[in-house]
Amino acid sequence: MTDSPKPTVVVSEPLNESSLKFLSEHARVIRTQVDRLHEVIEQADALVVRTYTQVDADLLSRAPRLKVVGRAGVAYENIDVPACRSRGIAVVHTPAASTEAVVDYTIAHIILMNRRFYTLDGYVEPERFHEIRKQSFGRFLAGLTLGIVGAGRIGSRVGKAAVGLGMNVLYNDIRHIELDYPARSVEKDELYASSDIVTIHVPLTSKTKHMINADSLGRFKQGAQFINAARGPCVDYHALAEALRSGRLSAATIDCHDPEPPPPDYPLWNAPNVILNPHSAARVPQAMENMCLVVHDVVAVLQGKTPRYPVQEEQ
Repeated sequence: MTDSPKPTVVVSEPLNESSLKFLSEHARVIRTQVDRLHEVIEQADALVVRTYTQVDADLLSRAPRLKVVGRAGVAYENIDVPACRSRGIAVVHTPAASTEAVVDYTIAHIILMNRRFYTLDGYVEPERFHEIRKQSFGRFLAGLTLGIVGAGRIGSRVGKAAVGLGMNVLYNDIRHIELDYPARSVEKDELYASSDIVTIHVPLTSKTKHMINADSLGRFKQGAQFINAARGPCVDYHALAEALRSGRLSAATIDCHDPEPPPPDYPLWNAPNVILNPHSAARVPQAMENMCLVVHDVVAVLQGKTPRYPVQEEQ
């Protein structure tokens, strides 16, 4: 009896070598680029993407053999999940891949916004040394209140670390969540009004798009700080820039932008007291390796098995 032909997996964005090797052991692998995906998509039994491949109804209409889409990462707003499901196409991802990396990033920037550090790059005269020393300032984190919107894998661990630093923690989530450390579940209005620092850790859905806007920012505690290491479109950045300029917010750290990369007229370029990063919170080598493990679920679906991490319904 001859073996059945191997299924074809199209990879449109970079994966690590071990994941490509695993795929090649179970399938014929076609590596392409996002702008050339249309040339090979009709051959695909599976498609593996990252951030910039748009898996929409048009692409799916040209992929008659497609059985599974794998997103090497956490978020999946670049994938039309309902369109996939209507065609019987599974969607899988790696929801826990970057948890520790984003937690570390968030805590680091909570510290950075509240303790400014000036480095000495080389010898300075004694007078200058004392001038620099006097520029140091900050405030204790202990006793401050951290408000966490979204208490899932990342948000709950950010809260645990914050408690370890002596902070008070408020949280809000659409689900009922009991945390195993001192923290209080509150409505968003109370969270915004009572928090010295607000950090969001939510997926991008129809309910979370522009959840941070002029109205919600107007309910923030005067002089509060804000962190977004979730998804760019969750924030109205014109409103955020105005809140920084007016002093409603005293500082912000933004890792995720809308659009990406930010254009020349991006409102935060000239906003005061904002730290901008190039969507790099999750870019720790081990986290990137973890994202590539989506190939195991892709192969599982191709073999008729149940994947470990199917994409959940929008909440």
